[in-house]
Amino acid sequence: MPNAIVQASAEGMPKFDRATIIAEAWSIYRRDTRMSRPTFAKDRRKLFARCLRTAWAWAKQRITDSLKTLQQRAAERVETLTVELMRIDARPWKMATLADRRTIEAEIDALRGAIQ
Repeated sequence: MPNAIVQASAEGMPKFDRATIIAEAWSIYRRDTRMSRPTFAKDRRKLFARCLRTAWAWAKQRITDSLKTLQQRAAERVETLTVELMRIDARPWKMATLADRRTIEAEIDALRGAIQ
């Protein structure tokens, strides 16, 4: 695969609001350092770098989520509800599971109708 250079202003590339991403990274940094802050500058830079990577990942995830169709969203929700059904089945015997199970199964049936 050749190393093709793609310009940042190329057609079809999603546009990111970098100021918002930086602001989000700083809010993550402040949230993570609310109780204690790393002593050394090197550690603070590493922590902020991690916060910046997280903010970029969230921005990219928001873009991909906005491009999904209703059928794709419904299919993902069915997958998560199926996992939740497995968690309900793994509950101890004396815990009530019937109401939760019926609620989730009803939602899965409604979503499967939307998928098809």
